[in-house]
Amino acid sequence: MADALKRIWLNRKYVMQSAAGGLGGTFAVLGFIALFIPLDGYLKCETLLQRIMASILLLGAVCVFWLLIFSVYVLHKHRITLFSVSDGHNVYVQYGNVLNKKEVLKPQERRNIVVPVNRCFDTLVDDDLVSANTLHGKTMKKLYAKRYFTQETLESAIQESLQGQNLQPETVPLEEKPKGNRKRYPVGTVAQVSISDTCTFFFLALSTFDRELHAHTSEEDYVLSLCRLFRFCNVRSQRYPVVMPLIGGGGSNVWADEREILEYIVKFLSLNRLLINCDVHIVVRESGRSKVAIADLL
Repeated sequence: MADALKRIWLNRKYVMQSAAGGLGGTFAVLGFIALFIPLDGYLKCETLLQRIMASILLLGAVCVFWLLIFSVYVLHKHRITLFSVSDGHNVYVQYGNVLNKKEVLKPQERRNIVVPVNRCFDTLVDDDLVSANTLHGKTMKKLYAKRYFTQETLESAIQESLQGQNLQPETVPLEEKPKGNRKRYPVGTVAQVSISDTCTFFFLALSTFDRELHAHTSEEDYVLSLCRLFRFCNVRSQRYPVVMPLIGGGGSNVWADEREILEYIVKFLSLNRLLINCDVHIVVRESGRSKVAIADLL
């Protein structure tokens, strides 16, 4: 109950604005009906004061009705459509799990999953170099557990994708990065790795490690990574949906919280609609329902 109230309060702007619209629509309909059918008799009020009180009660009841309707709506709404882009595609925001095939409208078809990783594309998930609690770590552990790859074969698949892009990585000195891969690729580099005909991963180079193996991302790098990601998607998505998390949310020591990241991604996509030629699903983690509102983005 407390969680539900918190989620309603989080989406209060949308709930109140929508309820106000419903209230206005209700009285517009009643006003139209009153042109043909007198409604005074239904109030059964003999004095002016009684009529005023009855009108206030009616107003309050209708207002509460619409508040309840839209409160229930935000509690149960899983996905919202934000706006259309080219060729009849749309941008969606939804709660869920970015790795779940049900996050797209046609699970039986290919989907492209964006997974932010560090700029060295490390595949060792040991809670020192890569944490198992990050999307980076969870994704790679799942690939290993499902036997799609071993650490070595995933490393080879990533390097094969990178080598085909004519990139020039820098070599990180051992004293700056004592563990893992030491070739550091430019921010926004994407390695494409497929595990089946229906699932392709776009590993996005985002964060940079310091000497203590802590990941960091600056605002400038974040903006650049989004630009390069969607240029890559424009060419390599093959018009199949792109499923992306709140990139940097909950990690990478980014410059903003999850709500600000969501707003930034939405604004970026809105300003670059011509660059998008597929459906885009922005997925907020399920546990973020009580922290990140999506309904008031409408």
